[in-house]
Amino acid sequence: MSKITANITGVSLCQKTGTIRIFRSTIKELSNPKYIRFLFNPEKRTLAVQAAKRKEAECFRVPEYNPKDWDFKICSIQMQRMIWKVCDWSENATYRIAGTHYPEYNLVEFDLKQAVVVQVGESE
Repeated sequence: MSKITANITGVSLCQKTGTIRIFRSTIKELSNPKYIRFLFNPEKRTLAVQAAKRKEAECFRVPEYNPKDWDFKICSIQMQRMIWKVCDWSENATYRIAGTHYPEYNLVEFDLKQAVVVQVGESE
């Protein structure tokens, strides 16, 4: 499995708001797909964002890029609860994780063990 590490790709997770924010750089690494899906591996404590060609039950539509105010947040309380429980994270913190791009699987994987807490005043 070849990997391309790009520290600019990322996601942030905030349990308080129940949101997962997908960074624009992550979507660009995946060649601007119309849809993405999450793949969560609780044993390895990894989360992946994978490009999808068509809408399926577990997919989310990627908003069209607008340079002025592009923002891609997904609200998934159920996924948040699973991740927080598996990772034993602080309920009041927001976490950011850099990703590794695996082109042959058309996904970016995030090692949740490498998550860093976003400090107050930092952008998510």
